[in-house]
Amino acid sequence: MSRKKRPQTRIANRLRCSRCGCYAPRDLTSQAAENWNVTWEGGRPALVLCPPCQSPLENAEAEANYAGLAVAQADGGRFLPDPVLCITGTLEDPGSILYGHNHLQRISTAGRAENLCLVDQLPADTRCVPIAGGVMVYLPGGTAPRRPAPHP
Repeated sequence: MSRKKRPQTRIANRLRCSRCGCYAPRDLTSQAAENWNVTWEGGRPALVLCPPCQSPLENAEAEANYAGLAVAQADGGRFLPDPVLCITGTLEDPGSILYGHNHLQRISTAGRAENLCLVDQLPADTRCVPIAGGVMVYLPGGTAPRRPAPHP
């Protein structure tokens, strides 16, 4: 008897714990997902941990990162995950690079700009503050920057 396998497209796209393999909740904004810990590298999740698999140190680090992010957002900043390039001009006339020098160095070495997002035409007095996993962008006057555009 032949058995058809069900397509696993929905399940394959869900995050899994890197240690025990259990699935993360489908809705990552739900209360069930609030204690999951994700470490980002290059704009992608590199380490995903469910609450039982986290060490006390990993849990404390995640809480500290979350507190820093919450304070920065309350102060008018917007978090943009790495890799992102923040510039005052455009690609044709870049102006000043406010954030992302290390990404440009990696791109010039590797020859690819995979998953790099671009935030251009920022005012010159914009503040970009690196934090865990990305950058906080503070525009003059407290307005939020527009969503970054993926760069091909």
